[in-house]
Amino acid sequence: MIELKGSLFTQIMPDNLASQVETQAFAYALHIQIDKLLAYADACRSYAAIDTAPEFLLDYLAVELRTPAYRETYPIETKRDLVKASLLFYCKMGTPWAVERLMKAIFGGGHIAEWYEYGGEPHHFRATIETSAGISQEDVREFWLILASVKRLSSWLDDITTVTEMTTEPPIHIGTAMCGTIMETTLPPAYVDVQAILYVGAAQCGTIMQTVLPNIKEG
Repeated sequence: MIELKGSLFTQIMPDNLASQVETQAFAYALHIQIDKLLAYADACRSYAAIDTAPEFLLDYLAVELRTPAYRETYPIETKRDLVKASLLFYCKMGTPWAVERLMKAIFGGGHIAEWYEYGGEPHHFRATIETSAGISQEDVREFWLILASVKRLSSWLDDITTVTEMTTEPPIHIGTAMCGTIMETTLPPAYVDVQAILYVGAAQCGTIMQTVLPNIKEG
């Protein structure tokens, strides 16, 4: 079967006709016009062509679909992933799936632990972000605001832990124990004012950063 795009009608003609110069010239001219029409037809698609849509169109679709957690500063592949999952986000808003899907789209991976999995208070949870790139304090603040828009309103976040993969090239030789560092960061208000302590530890295989949030009540 011959695909219409990029095809010539001489491919299905007898050799005595397909070999004529006039026929080949006409087939080529028709082929160019057909390819243009097919390109215009592809450009008319939006929802069915998110995988190939240009960045400006993704921004428009995000506004139209009210895509949760969408930012114009995200890489184009992150934007594409968020727009594709817009309807699923609204179908499963307030569930662990929505939070984990959001972490996967923005950071590359992550999961949450419900309160009964770590002995916490009812309706509380923890978030763990898994990424191969470094995460700044600004990223943590941004994630807290984004998380507030998709989590269940009756659920409370206890802390955020980030696990970052690191390579050791050239190899790192450690002769003494590595001491930890403690930093403090203030998260912006997301329904409530929050102060958080950021604990950072390092090891040869990676880093783990934990943001501990105090018990808070709606104000």
